[in-house]
Amino acid sequence: MPKMTLPQQPLQESSLSTLLRIDLQWAGEILRRKYSTRRRRPSHPPEAMLRALIYQHLKQIPSWRKLALTIKADRSLMRQLGFQCPPSYSSFSKFTKRVGEESLREIFLELVSRLRYLIPDLGRVVAVDATLVRAYSKSRRKSMPKTDPNAAWGVSGEKLGKPIYVYGYKLQVISDSQREIPISYLVASANQSENRLLSPHLRGMLATGHKPDVLIADAGYDSRRNTMCCIREGIKPIIALNPRGSGKKNGTKNARRRRDYLLPIARHSPEWDEYYSTRSAAERIFSRLKEELGLTHLKLRTSPRVTVHFALCLIAMLVVAYVSFAIGRPELYLSVEPWRY
Repeated sequence: MPKMTLPQQPLQESSLSTLLRIDLQWAGEILRRKYSTRRRRPSHPPEAMLRALIYQHLKQIPSWRKLALTIKADRSLMRQLGFQCPPSYSSFSKFTKRVGEESLREIFLELVSRLRYLIPDLGRVVAVDATLVRAYSKSRRKSMPKTDPNAAWGVSGEKLGKPIYVYGYKLQVISDSQREIPISYLVASANQSENRLLSPHLRGMLATGHKPDVLIADAGYDSRRNTMCCIREGIKPIIALNPRGSGKKNGTKNARRRRDYLLPIARHSPEWDEYYSTRSAAERIFSRLKEELGLTHLKLRTSPRVTVHFALCLIAMLVVAYVSFAIGRPELYLSVEPWRY
């Protein structure tokens, strides 16, 4: 696998220019597969478009219109991103529609693969969690009709004993539990059960060639389906016990005991507790995505377009992690702030 190249001069400090100078030619080759060869007017280089979208999330620029104006006002930035002329805001819309979620997922997986080249044991122990993101709507009033046909109502916690409903999407991420680096992701409508999403998500990750040794999850993922899916695939499940399923009705308690007997790591053993203490890694990933990379700045509708937005946020996070490890400054990958200037 060819190594992603960085600038030739020695780099000891984090900076935005360092991130923007990395070679994305390999990503451009993936993106060009979606380009037509019969276009009359040459389009902007796909590497420059991707680099600009990464720049948008690093700087938390809220819209493509604002991004286009920012690039147009700074010729030095335009050249640094790789443009010959400033793109319009519609160029970003056309670009994301053309390349689609499949190409961005391929770029995400390639970045994970390149990180594993630098961190051989990356993804050996993983944690899974999900978060809700409100769908885009020009009106925040509950009485107004929702304009995204693929979104749905989901519960996002409680307030004063009553559930908080959110109309939007659910992002489920499987991440390295020790380094807080995303390994795989799945997007669904907000009404989809996290519990039922885990098995297909896990099988999809295994299809990419990545197989963890241990999977950690909270009580929301406690089910016979998920436990047995992990065991059949040779993965050690560390899934917290859901008290709602521990009763005696219909032999549930005895069935749980039989299932626990099959666990490779005994529940509540010292090894179990040590693994489970790292479960919050996925929650911290969502915190960084929302606070530092604009995950909640959703301006797109329909599931394919929303998936593009989520994928770009995750790609920006992986680029920060890759550059941090590549320049020998791994302590910098957990925060985007040092890379914004």
